Amino acid sequence: MPVRATHATLSTGRDAVYDRRARQGSVPIEFHLDDGSTLDGALILTSAEVVWLHQQTSRLVDAHERALGGTP
Repeated sequence: MPVRATHATLSTGRDAVYDRRARQGSVPIEFHLDDGSTLDGALILTSAEVVWLHQQTSRLVDAHERALGGTP
């Protein structure tokens, strides 16, 4: 039976990169497999997806701040 990915997390110590010529961004991630091993990978995003991801993560930050009792 093949090993399957259970989830992916952001890779620590590695920065996201935007390639202006390709008009896409790359976010380093680590795949966690059901056998306990990990694999390095990358989330490749078009410029529109970079904007969408920014909007989504901004919403998460706002929700987090509200949950802590702060104001966004």
